[in-house]
Amino acid sequence: MSRESQIATAANQARMLVNQLFPIDPILIAKAMGLEVFTAALPRNVSGQIFYKEKKIFVEQTDFITRQIFSVAHELGHYMLHNDGTSHTSLRDTTTSQGIDVKEIEANCFAANLLMPKDEVLRLVGLGFAVDSMASYFGVSPIAMEYRLSNLGVSVYV
Repeated sequence: MSRESQIATAANQARMLVNQLFPIDPILIAKAMGLEVFTAALPRNVSGQIFYKEKKIFVEQTDFITRQIFSVAHELGHYMLHNDGTSHTSLRDTTTSQGIDVKEIEANCFAANLLMPKDEVLRLVGLGFAVDSMASYFGVSPIAMEYRLSNLGVSVYV
C-alpha cells in the first residue's frame, strides 16, 4: 500500500469516528480522539500547533473559518501520522508553500482526504458541481477545493 493510500485510509478511519454528513467537522473528530481544540493569537507565521502529550490543538483565531477548519484537520493529520509525544507547529512560510517538508505534505494530504474524500469529490464532479459549490458542500475554501481537484487530476469548469 502506498503512503498516500495509507494516509487516505487513516483519514477515512478518523472520519468514521463521528457520524455526520458533509461538511465534516474536524473538531468533533478531535473530541472523539480525546483532543481539545482552541483558537488563540498565534505568532504571525503560525497557522496551527498540536501538543501531543497534552492532547491540545491551537489554530489562529483571526483566520477565516475555512482556514481554521483545514488547520484543525491538518493538525489531526500530524497527530495520527507523526505523533512523537512532543509537539508540532505548522508554519506559514516559503518552505510550506514549496511543498518540500514531507510531514507537512502528509498532514495536508490527510486534511484533504478527511474533509474532501476522493470518492465524494468525484461524485460531485460527475454531477456537474462547480468549484464554489463543491467548496461550500465540503466547508472549505475555493482555493483548497481547487488544490484537491488538481491533486486528483480532475478538471472542473467554474
